[in-house]
Amino acid sequence: MKTALPRIVLLACMVICVSASRTILQCRCVKTSKVVNPSQIVDIKVNELSSYCSRKEVIVQLKDNISMCLDPQAPFTIKLLKAWNEKMKNTTRSKTTTTASRTTSATVVHSL
Repeated sequence: MKTALPRIVLLACMVICVSASRTILQCRCVKTSKVVNPSQIVDIKVNELSSYCSRKEVIVQLKDNISMCLDPQAPFTIKLLKAWNEKMKNTTRSKTTTTASRTTSATVVHSL
């Protein structure tokens, strides 16, 4: 019985340490690409500078459910973000059907 309490405390500490280490935030992009196939892009996420990452990150979700990091300074990424922001503005302003917004998305992305 005397050894059970220290073992339970040790086990509890291990569980807390392991679960806390999984929530440590850090930069997601270790390696970046300068270009990807625009027709494969489904979504774009931009992580601005933060307390856990000292650089801007541009993460694209592709049709095959792969996430890729783009170089935020690359000309392709700058054009892509500009076109994506325009598409988002147009999508929120107009009340279009899903099919129409998909067509617009493809048109805007392919214009790069």
